Amino acid sequence: MARPRSFDADEVLAKAMQVFWAKGYTATSLDDVTAATGVNKPSLYAAFGDKQALFRHVLDRYHAMLLAHMKSSLDKPPSPRAAIRDWFLGFLPSCSGPRATGCLSVNATLEAASLDAAVLDAIHVFDAREEKLLEAAIRRGIKADEFAHHLDPKSAAQHLMATQKGFLVLSRGHPAPAATRRAMEQALSALDRAAPPTG
Repeated sequence: MARPRSFDADEVLAKAMQVFWAKGYTATSLDDVTAATGVNKPSLYAAFGDKQALFRHVLDRYHAMLLAHMKSSLDKPPSPRAAIRDWFLGFLPSCSGPRATGCLSVNATLEAASLDAAVLDAIHVFDAREEKLLEAAIRRGIKADEFAHHLDPKSAAQHLMATQKGFLVLSRGHPAPAATRRAMEQALSALDRAAPPTG
């Protein structure tokens, strides 16, 4: 009969997430996770599997938190336009300044060569779900006459998501917050001033 766990799995995953986020997947060892969580290797293996499997658990938890936050943010009143703007600019602290942390998922993508297919698939699924949420919010904005009616919601969502991830990659250089905010505002303005497609 298996002994009950002597630790809280969610708490361990939260601490492991901070280690992977700070050091990166490749540079993080199970010794690092053990030191941060106080859980020995055999117990980590028994609960979560090897390093790749543990990271998948961490990433799934992280993705679930981001999607829940995104959904609640984009559904907020008073308008889709305001909700999208607040959600997008909400990443400013992660993208700029001396304490910029970037994004665990984006950082993992940059280490794709070290990750197995299951982890990369999880990242692709997460990216697609984010894009769908943003696309739906843009559609609501068009219907409410807040954005240009000729705007293609899917392309606009792809553009904003690609721009957001670009900012998160650039966070490694700790760019100035003011300049990053201006660039973010410029990206958002594409929802208003996009010209109708030609040709």
